[in-house]
Amino acid sequence: MRMSGRIAPRAERCIGIIDLGSNSLRLLIVRIHADGSTTVLNQVKHMVRLGEGGFVHNRLQDEAMNRTLGVLRGLAEMCAVYETSEIVAIATAAVRDAENGQDFILRVKEKTGIDFTAVSGREEARLIYLGVSSGLERSDKLRLFIDIGGGSTELIVGNSQEYRNLDSVKLGCVRLTNLFFKGSTGPVSPREYAALQAHIRNAALHSFQRIADFDIEEAVASSGTAQNLAEIAAAREDADAVREGRPSRASRHVLSYDGLIRAVRELCSLGLEARREIPGINPNRADVLIAGAAILQTVMEEQGFESVTVSGRNLQNGILVDYLMRMAPEREGTALPSREESVLQLARFCRFEEKHAFHVAKLALELFDSAGTLGMNSSPPVSRELLYYAALLHDIGIFIAFANHNAHSHYLIRNTELLGFTDREIEIMAALAYFHRKRPSKKQPVFLQLNEDIREDVRLLSVFLNLAERMDKSHRQVVRAARFTRAGDGWLELHVLVAEDCPIELEEIARGGKLIRKSCGMRVALRPCQEQAVFESAVGQTMRPAGQ
Repeated sequence: MRMSGRIAPRAERCIGIIDLGSNSLRLLIVRIHADGSTTVLNQVKHMVRLGEGGFVHNRLQDEAMNRTLGVLRGLAEMCAVYETSEIVAIATAAVRDAENGQDFILRVKEKTGIDFTAVSGREEARLIYLGVSSGLERSDKLRLFIDIGGGSTELIVGNSQEYRNLDSVKLGCVRLTNLFFKGSTGPVSPREYAALQAHIRNAALHSFQRIADFDIEEAVASSGTAQNLAEIAAAREDADAVREGRPSRASRHVLSYDGLIRAVRELCSLGLEARREIPGINPNRADVLIAGAAILQTVMEEQGFESVTVSGRNLQNGILVDYLMRMAPEREGTALPSREESVLQLARFCRFEEKHAFHVAKLALELFDSAGTLGMNSSPPVSRELLYYAALLHDIGIFIAFANHNAHSHYLIRNTELLGFTDREIEIMAALAYFHRKRPSKKQPVFLQLNEDIREDVRLLSVFLNLAERMDKSHRQVVRAARFTRAGDGWLELHVLVAEDCPIELEEIARGGKLIRKSCGMRVALRPCQEQAVFESAVGQTMRPAGQ
């Protein structure tokens, strides 16, 4: 079901988003609230291989259509259970390239009630751009977005504000597997792989020429192919690190060219059944992954990229962003809502205590800034921003239940569509919300599940949020300001400006001193006062830059 024009804002409702690709079939069920914020209620993915055999004959095959239709019946029933008011259903390369594609769409409508639209390659590229760019850090610099599907590969050039070039080429992991390896279950020789790459270069020649005209600083790969290749490369690095007795440098979010080449060599050296046993591989992708890897390798070689950032976002996310943009005419001319807007939409939906949340955020930033002045905190500016957003969201779990509300806050942040944030940033904010009531440690499963490269950020930033929360324990905003100063001999002073006697807050802050000692190795002396001039004098004398 495809909408045209603007969608008038309506009351809260659920919608279903279905992406029917050549390889996979995905359903996303989303609740859209009256203010435009969203909550993901369920998501399902099935590898139906609708394009299997279809690219050779230019017709969808009966077995593939029947298989897909059976799954679509189940998805239609799911949408009915959730009482979705509408289903936005998009079909891509397998359907749009097939002679009987429209016949299949009519058959699906008749059997399930789902009304699909087969989008053009450029429209698919536009939606992918919206979905993937909404999960990346904002930047004016150009990125190359690479999405390797079953039947096509989309190559998009754009920054966070707009796309500059949209291309869709008839190169996909299922399509190329059908052309080059149909029925083959053995290893792939260097000669066969070279022929595959030559075909890719020829098919994508004009697209590569257009891309070469842009000054691109980063490549982002957003497909299941790229994610699985990154998993394989990371698993190999983990194994090497264990064997060599050193820390692992593995990353599931960045795939280097060298890591890709190692993965390709291993994949090509094995037959299909042995390939399914490779650490990190999705066994269901073992037959089509070599073709997908060849596409990614060729793009990286032609454009000179030594690595690609791997994104978990995809066409479905783009369909949702596009839908939300149509809902809000006031956003015309802006591709993405602001990060703070996304946060506040979630917070207000959860009926957060606004005065408390903003006050805790203010105090947390004061602690962050004063720690930075003392050299205790060298975090980048984005960490300050994430601390602020996490402080606004730290108590939203109370919307579910007060007991364990930090865990509920963690769940809500991770499972809500926060547009404008990367997956890494969402993980940090969710973890900070979880640890606003306790110290992060390896005894906590939530902490262990974090990637190692963000654990230290969470460990440090959670100290500021935890202390700020303690400073407003009674939710009266009686602690007006807070600053760290250095006292010498391994001691810090924590100056707090209070409006009146506040024994509850002061006791809580004193208990929080253990967090600083364990995180920074320094003891803390609490220095409360009720006179603003005294507070400013104490803070100013210690924190005034040298020479002033």
